[in-house]
Amino acid sequence: MDTAFDPRGFDPRTEDSVPSVMPDDATATGADVAVEAAETRLTASAVRELLAALGGSIGDEDELVVLLQRAVEIANDAIEGADSIGVTIDLAGQTYTAVHTDSRTLRVDIEQYDAGDGPCLHAARTGETVVVDAETSAERWPRFAAAAAKDEGIKSFLAAPLFTPDQRLGSFNLYGRASAAFDRVDADVMEILTTTVSRAIGDFSRFKSAKAVADALQRALETRAPIEQAKGMLMAIHRIDADTAFHMLRKQSQTTNTRLRDVAAEIVETYSAPPTAV
Repeated sequence: MDTAFDPRGFDPRTEDSVPSVMPDDATATGADVAVEAAETRLTASAVRELLAALGGSIGDEDELVVLLQRAVEIANDAIEGADSIGVTIDLAGQTYTAVHTDSRTLRVDIEQYDAGDGPCLHAARTGETVVVDAETSAERWPRFAAAAAKDEGIKSFLAAPLFTPDQRLGSFNLYGRASAAFDRVDADVMEILTTTVSRAIGDFSRFKSAKAVADALQRALETRAPIEQAKGMLMAIHRIDADTAFHMLRKQSQTTNTRLRDVAAEIVETYSAPPTAV
């Protein structure tokens, strides 16, 4: 695990980014589906399987964060050359990292945001998937590529856009420390994954402005703590894994028509309260 300097507390563009979830059976299955679909074609059944592995449809921005976390883990399982992975949101004048695997991801992202251009921002703004090595990236984005290579040892980039029919949302970013770490097959896998993620986001963002989507996701990142606390409490009380705990929260949210973060906050308050004196 990368234990070097973590910039999240020092830069508003990365300070609220959440770590990706640990792999489980669902993300491993999702990786298999994505790879198989890339080798053949994205069938309707493959979309359903991959969407199920990602957690299903999105009801609110808190569930969107979880979907992005799962998607990052699927990419991590599916693509061997990826040493660091993150999701950049570049929407309505806001640019920030929503999910990351390690602090190196955040440091490389900051270098790119400071430079104002690079493979990830290019993918986000053009809708094109970018696969480049150190030499090509140095020619196209010299400032960013030099910093990424010198400071973090990153020599390869794969960036796949996130988009809906109405909006370009950002990009999935894979960083490799090996030269030519990514190939066309890896790009196809990422296209399958981002296409499925984008469809789910499209359902969530329908009838919302770009600014409303960006603001909602940023709020979800800022208020993530109660959800993680509630999950931990449910895991300890019921002796269940993190995935099952989240499904309990989500079911309660849907049953009561209450926002996920409000359900989580209520659970935290309930189980944190001192026992009533007899």
